[in-house]
Amino acid sequence: MKIINTIATLALSAIVFSGCGGSKDSENNHESQDSLATLSHDTTAVTVDDTVLFKFDFVVANIPSPASLIYGIKKMSKSYDRTILNEPGKAGGLPSEFQKAVNLGIYNIDMAYAVVNNMGADVLEYLKCVMILGDGLGLKNAIASMVGKRAESNLSNRDSLFAVLDDIYERSDAYLRTNKRVYVASLVFTGSWVEVLYLSTKAAESNPSAKAEMNKLIWDQRFHLGNIIKMLEDHKGDNEYKMLLKDLKEIHNLISEVKDVKDMDDVKSKLITERIRDLRVRLSN
Repeated sequence: MKIINTIATLALSAIVFSGCGGSKDSENNHESQDSLATLSHDTTAVTVDDTVLFKFDFVVANIPSPASLIYGIKKMSKSYDRTILNEPGKAGGLPSEFQKAVNLGIYNIDMAYAVVNNMGADVLEYLKCVMILGDGLGLKNAIASMVGKRAESNLSNRDSLFAVLDDIYERSDAYLRTNKRVYVASLVFTGSWVEVLYLSTKAAESNPSAKAEMNKLIWDQRFHLGNIIKMLEDHKGDNEYKMLLKDLKEIHNLISEVKDVKDMDDVKSKLITERIRDLRVRLSN
C-alpha cells in the first residue's frame, strides 16, 4: 500500500482502506489528469511546520494496512450489520469543524465496511456523507471534483473504484500546506482509527469466536495510538479536542498496561472495549 501524505488520503481513505490496487485503465488515467487541474489552482501559501507535518506523515506511513483491518472486520462479523454504522442523516447537521472532521473519518470507515460487503446502496449513501462533510471542511475541490461521478460510475466494479481513489491520493499532495489543514487531516484520521476499533468490537460481540482476534487487534494498536496522541498534541483546540486527547490517553494507558496479548483477560478486554465504544458514541453525536 502506498504511503500517503495528504488530506485526500484521509477524506477518502475508506474505499482504498478496503483494498488498494486494481488496474488503472486509460479512462481512469485520463480522468485523473483532468481532476488534477482543479487541485493545481490552490494558491494557499505553504506555512506548514516541518515537525507537525513529519509527525502526521509518520503516523500515516506506519499505521497497519487499513485494507487488512477492514477485511478483518468482515471476517469477524457473522453478517453485514448496518445498525452499527454512523447514522448518515447526521452529516448535514454537524456544527463544528471538530465534529465534521472526526465524523468524516468515521463515515470513511463505514463506507469501507459497506464496500467490502458489496452493499452498493449504502456505499453511495456514505459517499454522499463524505461529500457533504468534505465540502463543509473546505475540501470540495479535493473531493467532489475528483470523486463524485467517477465513484458512482465505477460502483459496480470494485477494482476500478479502488484504482480511481488510488490515483486521487497520489495526485493530491498540494493540500497539506498549512498547520490548520494538517490539524483537520489529523482529526479525520483519528476518527477513522476510532471507527475501525469500534466496528471490531461490534463484530466480535456478534461472533464470540472472534474475541481473541479482536483482543489482538486492540493490543497491537498501542504503538500507533501513542503516535496519534503525539500528532494531536502539536495542535490546539477547543474543549471537544481536549476531551478527545484525554480519552485517547486513557485508552492508551489501559492497553499499555497489558504487557502481553495473552494477559488480555475478560475484565481488561471489557473495560477497553467499553472505553472505545463510549468515545465513538460521543464523537458521533
